[in-house]
Amino acid sequence: MTVINRDELREKIAELANKANELKAEIKTLSELKSPQELKDAAEYSARGFRAVLFGEKAFRTDIVVFVASVVVALLIPVSWCERALMVYSVFMALIAEIANTAIETVVDRISLERNELSGKAKDIASSLVVAAFVGAGICWTAILIGLAVRLLGNGC
Repeated sequence: MTVINRDELREKIAELANKANELKAEIKTLSELKSPQELKDAAEYSARGFRAVLFGEKAFRTDIVVFVASVVVALLIPVSWCERALMVYSVFMALIAEIANTAIETVVDRISLERNELSGKAKDIASSLVVAAFVGAGICWTAILIGLAVRLLGNGC
């Protein structure tokens, strides 16, 4: 039989208490996971929102066309998979910005349709999200295409 002194016993108890707290936190996290019905509801809300922006916003439909064209171009040019992913992702972020812009404009219009300086400012800021996202995509595409040109010209092609 092994004899444990008080300090060792306190250490063991502290270790067990820490492990118990970790397990308790994990159980709490697991209990906070959504039920299948909650996941289904969330998916339906998201689909409803996507349909609303797709059928209600001409700018978003235009952005979808730009996105599809960008994906096609990115798949056709000889760049690495990482560069291709960055090219597609950068334009995808512009779609996300357009969705955010639409959401903000919808909320502002819900509050009041009368002209208001703060409402206009909010809409302008939301619109700048889209511009900033497309500028970022342009920078990304330009950097990758310049790199491609340097590689091709460097190889004498």
